Amino acid sequence: MSSSVPLVSKEQTRVINEYRDTKLDAYCNECGSNLYRHSCYRMSREINKLTEKMQELINAIPVVSTHSPLNWDYNILDMVTGQSTTGTGVISEFTSSFTDLFGAQSKRHNQKLKAGEDMCFAQLRRQVMQLGGHAVIATDIDYSELGAGKGMIMVCMAGTAVKLNNLDILGEERVKQIAELFEVDKQLSYLQTFKLE
Repeated sequence: MSSSVPLVSKEQTRVINEYRDTKLDAYCNECGSNLYRHSCYRMSREINKLTEKMQELINAIPVVSTHSPLNWDYNILDMVTGQSTTGTGVISEFTSSFTDLFGAQSKRHNQKLKAGEDMCFAQLRRQVMQLGGHAVIATDIDYSELGAGKGMIMVCMAGTAVKLNNLDILGEERVKQIAELFEVDKQLSYLQTFKLE
């Protein structure tokens, strides 16, 4: 190619080559722009599918409150934590004052606490994966209100990430899901090294 022909960037070339059988060192702006847009679309779709698959499989990683689960042979990796802060909102505060008065359950608060717990569980599981572990043991959950009267609820979790030496203790189906989860995470991490412009 002549040096006077404008070329797409090196990063754009890398993205294009990811989805082409014939890989080139450079592409001109004219043909490269369309190829790049098409490759970005394919990569975005692939990232979305992998993210959905990860969300589907991540619950395969056990998070337990037991300090030494029966028959588990493991190596301790590190401490993992998760935090979630949620505003309760004026309407929730108002309706919860009535439920407090009559001793009933506050459905809105319970839903927000559950959403906070789910977020913390996901954070613990993600951290365990990043450490190369398989489970979280000795998990503790704490709830607190932030800033008196400001209507903010905080959920905090902490546990110990472990790598199981006898992974089969979790059962065949869960072992398959964890293996698939690590493969999905590997593919997703690779695709996230690309910078889409």
